[in-house]
Amino acid sequence: MAKDSDHLPDDVACLNTRSMPATLVSTVGFNCDVWQSAGVIVSAGERVSVNFVIKQHRFACDLHKIRAYQRDYRRLREAFADIVPQAWFVATRINAEHNMLVLAATHRPWFDLARPGNEEEARPLLAQSTKTRAQLTLFVRVAREWAREGRVIDLYGRENLVVDRDRNVRYLDSFGVFFYPDLMHAVAGIDEDYQYRIDISLQRLSYVESLLN
Repeated sequence: MAKDSDHLPDDVACLNTRSMPATLVSTVGFNCDVWQSAGVIVSAGERVSVNFVIKQHRFACDLHKIRAYQRDYRRLREAFADIVPQAWFVATRINAEHNMLVLAATHRPWFDLARPGNEEEARPLLAQSTKTRAQLTLFVRVAREWAREGRVIDLYGRENLVVDRDRNVRYLDSFGVFFYPDLMHAVAGIDEDYQYRIDISLQRLSYVESLLN
């Protein structure tokens, strides 16, 4: 569970974490912890307002992996445009190890669209809002095409696909956003948990698709 804090506890080479306000908002992601920085910092003698999300990768990460993450993010943005918030991938050192951060635009989630328990909120909204419906239709169409190609978008993570307070569909994941079913047969060491996350992602894709019917 997330807990309140006033700054990132780790040593991040590219950030002055001790003077930058930050609140931990999520620890449930598979690859990262999510912080929000909102407040005022002093830079070059001037007070600067900040408001953005910091996604701190949990594991050591080399440049090759960072480029793979960036490539997947570009694929998402090209397909979904503003459904995917603008983000910047930063290669840095965290606690003296090669790693990365993602700095992303803030969002105001309303509810997790891929969670069946939120169907009572989802169906009336999709019936009333042509914008929300069009965004979800685009998401489902492209996600289905990718799944047929052997690339399953991650809907296993909590609040990866949400509706925000402005009734926009948002896909918020940044790290490892695709599962590859073929890896189960091609790479030794891929365990049952990987297949489970694929299965749940496909089930949730079918669920959000059913919301459009």
